[in-house]
Order: sequence, then structure tokens, then C-alpha cells
Amino acid sequence: MKFVSKAALAGVILLGAPTLTVVAPATAQQAAQIKVSQNFRKGAALVESAIQAKNWAAAKAQLDVLKPTASGEDEKYYIDVFALQVAVGLNDNAAMVPALDALIANPKTPQADLGRYNFFRGDFADKAKQYAQAVTYYQRARDLGYAPNGANLNLLIAQAQIRGGQVAPGVAAIDAAIKAEEAAGRKAPEAWYKFAASALYTSGNKAGAAQWLSRQVAAHPSADAWRSSLLVFVEQAGTGGATLDADERLDILRLMRATGAMAGESDYYQYAEAAQRRGLPWEARAVIDEGRASGKVSKPNPRLDPIYTQATGREKAEVPLAQEEKRAAAAANGTVAMATGDAYLASRNLPKAIELYRLALQKGSVDTNLVNTRLGIALALAGQKAEAKTALSTVNGGTRGEIARFWLAWVDQAA
Repeated sequence: MKFVSKAALAGVILLGAPTLTVVAPATAQQAAQIKVSQNFRKGAALVESAIQAKNWAAAKAQLDVLKPTASGEDEKYYIDVFALQVAVGLNDNAAMVPALDALIANPKTPQADLGRYNFFRGDFADKAKQYAQAVTYYQRARDLGYAPNGANLNLLIAQAQIRGGQVAPGVAAIDAAIKAEEAAGRKAPEAWYKFAASALYTSGNKAGAAQWLSRQVAAHPSADAWRSSLLVFVEQAGTGGATLDADERLDILRLMRATGAMAGESDYYQYAEAAQRRGLPWEARAVIDEGRASGKVSKPNPRLDPIYTQATGREKAEVPLAQEEKRAAAAANGTVAMATGDAYLASRNLPKAIELYRLALQKGSVDTNLVNTRLGIALALAGQKAEAKTALSTVNGGTRGEIARFWLAWVDQAA
């Protein structure tokens, strides 16, 4: 968060501060509004003159003389205003806070000024890591209708809540801030999504963080955004001794490929090796071919060339998939159909992959979350967006559900 600068505080306080006319009020109405004694008015004139001349030391000295003479709410109000002006002019943080507190509590402070005073008071509390106080002041400023330049109060409230340990309310406030931006026809900054995702991951809510990462790439789609979000997801999924299984890792790598987020040789190596280990030589070879064509994989390449040679040999030795289809149709359960669907997906025969995955679900005895993820991927790659969303939306729970959510975000983006 970017805190409010002292220059901004000075500008708002000094421009908005009332002045006390030295001469007698011109009308009876003005006289009724300003109830100060002539003695107070004379002393206040000296303070005002020093403030206008930006002679802050003289202003403070004159204010110290004036304070003991103040009586009545109006005179005390002007003392509070002068105290804040002088504190800002002297860059005296220790004096600004009590001055703001006095003005917030003063019954003579105009309602129109209370919002900005609460906002600046919240900023001081935020800087001091007094997050509960910061939230209170920011909320008052928002409720009073104050709209600070260059800042979003909903976001400031959310950040203070999260830093103070109130992650759920803070994330809800960020959500509200994003929706308010959208309602106004604006796109919320990508940093807002990242802040929410980071807070949720830090608090241990990986599922919630994955949702926010998928929202981030949906709102700010780019190859770099996809790559960073998916890498963060993989890293966080592996915390606490947990790890992605081979199928989960492969489906994340497939999404990196679909979104153009494959960045260099290491990505292509991990993908090709994962596909090869899962018995999918068609996919391993195709990925290396893409890497070579893009210039991201050098040729010759001591890491990837052996995988490519192996994949090419295994691909030629594979049983014709049409033969496996017949086995799948005759099988008592969907296991063979699922494996055949995987092979068709790896070879990018998407219509056949869709057909076999549906057969696997029909016959049963398979991991329905896994099969529906793969069915959704095949449908998405085939351009059947509505059907892909239907399949992916049935995937629930755990890491597999989070992966499906990322694919859903890509389907929405592609649509």
C-alpha cells in the first residue's frame, strides 16, 4: 500500500481549513456563526498571519499564547484547526495525530470535513501498524462519503484488515472494491488480485488462493500472468510436505501450453518428461517439436533429444488406438476407455478423446474428477466452450478442483 504523503496531507488540510476574519463580521448572520471574543480574535489574527507567511515557528509560539485564552466551542474549534495547520507546517507527526483526534471529536467540526480528517487519521494508524484503528477510521471516512485522490478506501480497509490478521473480511473488502470498480466501468488493478491471493495462501487457504489466482488471470490475461499464477499455484500446492501428483502436474503443464506460458527449455523438459512418464509419447514428441519451432529449445539438446528419440520410438511401437477403442467398448468398466481417451488427447485427436472420456464416465469405476477434467480440457481445446465449462464445473474438491478452476478461467477468457 502507498501511504498518503505529507505533501498531500498539507494540501488537503491547508486548502480546506477555515479562516477567522480579523475584522468584525460584515453581517449579523456571520456574527452568529462565529462566536469568538474580541480578545481571542486579536490573538487568532497573529496566528493566522504567521500561518499565511509560513512562519511556522512564530505560528506555534502565537498559538501557545492563544490556547489558554480559548473558551467556548467555537474558540476551541479554531485552536484545533490552528494546531493541525501548524503541525503539518512543522512536519510534526507527533502533533498531527492529537490535532486530528481533537478535530474529529470537536462538535463544531463541519460534517464535510470529518471524512478527510478520519481518512488521514486512519493513514497515521496504518503507518503505525495500528491496523484495527486504521480500519475504524477508514470505514468512518468511507461512510462519510470521503473519496481520496489516488487511493481506494475499500482497498485500504482490506489491506489494513489483512495486515491485522483479519484475512476473510479483508479479502471480502477487496472483492467489494473490485466489484465497485467494475460497476463504474473500470478494471481493478492486477495487484489487488495478487494481494488477495497472497493473503489467502499465507493464511493456509490454498483453495481460496487458487480461486483468486484464476480470477487474476481472467481479469488480466497474458502469457506472463498465466505463467506467474500457475507457478505460484504449483509452489504453494507443494508446501507442507504435499506435492502435485503426476496427473495434476501434467494438466497444469497442458494449461501452460494452451495459454502460451511456456517460457524456456526447462518448461519443455518438464512437460515432455511428464508426458513420457505417463506413457504418452505423442504428446512428449509434439511438445519438443513446438519448443524447437519457437526457438525456445535448442537443437541439438542433451536433455531433450534423448526424450524425443524415446518418444518417437514408443509412438511407432504403440498398439493402434482403434484396437484399444474396441477393448474399451467391450470392457466391463471405464478404465480402458479412460486410458484410450488419454492417448487420443495426447495425440490431439480431440473428437475421439471426447468420445472415449464420455464412455469412461458411462461405464464407471474411474476417477470422475480426473476424467471430467480431461474431458473438459479436450472440449476446450476443440473449441466447445459451453460443453467444456459443464464438464469442468463438475470437478470438485482438492487440488484437482483448483486445476479445473484454472481451466475454467481460460475457457471464459478464450470465449
